[in-house]
Amino acid sequence: MRITTNMIYDRNLATMSKVSERQNTAYNQLMSGDKFTRAGEDPSGMSQKMALTKEIDLFKQYSVNGSLLENSLGHEDTVLTSINTAMLSAKTLIQKANSSAMGSEERSAIASELEGLQKQMFDLMNSKNSQGEFIFGGNQSKTQPFVKDASGNYVFQGDTGQRSIQVSPTVQIPANDSGFDLFEMVATRRTASATSANIKVGVGDQGNFESFYRNNYDSSLASNSFTVSTLAGPPDTYEIKDSGGTLVQSGDYSAGNKIAFNGLELTLDQPAGGADQTFALDAPKNDNVLNGMSDFISALRDPNISADDFQLAVANATTHMDNARTKIDRGQGDVGSRLNSLEQVMSSNDGLSTLNQQARAKVSEADMYEVIAALSKEDAAMSASQLAFSKISKLTLFDYIR
Repeated sequence: MRITTNMIYDRNLATMSKVSERQNTAYNQLMSGDKFTRAGEDPSGMSQKMALTKEIDLFKQYSVNGSLLENSLGHEDTVLTSINTAMLSAKTLIQKANSSAMGSEERSAIASELEGLQKQMFDLMNSKNSQGEFIFGGNQSKTQPFVKDASGNYVFQGDTGQRSIQVSPTVQIPANDSGFDLFEMVATRRTASATSANIKVGVGDQGNFESFYRNNYDSSLASNSFTVSTLAGPPDTYEIKDSGGTLVQSGDYSAGNKIAFNGLELTLDQPAGGADQTFALDAPKNDNVLNGMSDFISALRDPNISADDFQLAVANATTHMDNARTKIDRGQGDVGSRLNSLEQVMSSNDGLSTLNQQARAKVSEADMYEVIAALSKEDAAMSASQLAFSKISKLTLFDYIR
């Protein structure tokens, strides 16, 4: 076969071009660390890389969301702690005022201190997070949740919603709590009232009665009433039945003596065998804790209030404040639970993101040892091709006879 000069040049040029292309590929892999840069080089690998990159980017966003959520919940927890501290100070002042040795000036001074705490709590209830949103406004994050109306009452103007943040493909965690449940709907002191003429009803053990009330009050009934019947002896006895006629308590009876009944003190002013007497659990009421403080401040500044009425004011304020603190404690517990859940989710996200990054590396990142070896091999091949071409290009008749 006849080999022409053009064939020699063309074949050597093609060989060096292919070697140069492989050199460039190896060099690009060395510089970028990627096996491929275009879908045409590895369609399947590029598809896997794009899917894994999307997952990795999502986990990066979840990490950002988690940081925002942690900041928001941490801010709320700090605010609730401050409110709880203010409530504890207020309760201490309420108990301090419950002393017969207190004069009008001392009560007025306590009222001024309570007003300061009330203002502090009001400001804390209207706290904002780092994004400038009201923490306790529900979904109305741009509307101040608590205001004082023209009558001097504190009212809530947010809603009961919660704003949730996505922190994983399947997990959303609430980032705030509504002030409606935390501060507005706080149970006031539960009471019972006489519904007949010859019975007096008082509360002797508020804690015991509150527990009984929670377990027995039925809002579906027209009246949560009880009947006290007395039977002449000897010995004289009494029976207490609920609205359904079920006997709930019985014992010895002495006219004018108090009957202890689940925290209540019942006093009948009639001899045994007299007409049945009735009393009922009063309908429950809820109110803003700030309004409860206002009522007690008014009682402190009332120079004409009787001792009995003041004792009722102390009982009302104490119970309302205790119930408010219970709400805060539960709120803080819920915030802490969400922070723990967030920590666990973020830890899981980090693990999953690391696995995705490792999978993407296997699919798309070049092995540097292989790349360096390939580049060295192609450099050697290029040098050999150039040397071979140099030798072959000299195999002409002119070179031979020269």
